[in-house]
Amino acid sequence: EHPIRIPKDASILVDAYTLHRRSDLWPRPLEFDYTRWMRDLKTNLKPKLAHSFAYLPFAAGPRSCIGQNFALLEAKLMLAMFVEKCNFDMVPGQRIVPDVKITMRPKYGLLAKISRRER
Repeated sequence: EHPIRIPKDASILVDAYTLHRRSDLWPRPLEFDYTRWMRDLKTNLKPKLAHSFAYLPFAAGPRSCIGQNFALLEAKLMLAMFVEKCNFDMVPGQRIVPDVKITMRPKYGLLAKISRRER
């Protein structure tokens, strides 16, 4: 192996988009699989990752996002409120292209038909 020299004051970035799609870390990395994140029904333990830094939506270590816990709580509450009150149907025929910046979003937006959920 050859050592890699990194110049003083260089910026180093981790490409989370690529990291989160590595097949050596994730079975079927391109498939949406919510069960990856579910706790074990018997032990209530979170799933063990292939590597402690395999999933970095908020970075890691001493410089990780200080708003991580708030962001996750806010997302869970908003999702629960939307799912309770609304139905979502994706508009067919859309071209969904990821736009990777500090956060990832659909480059051309994402259209959905939203209707009030019947009670």
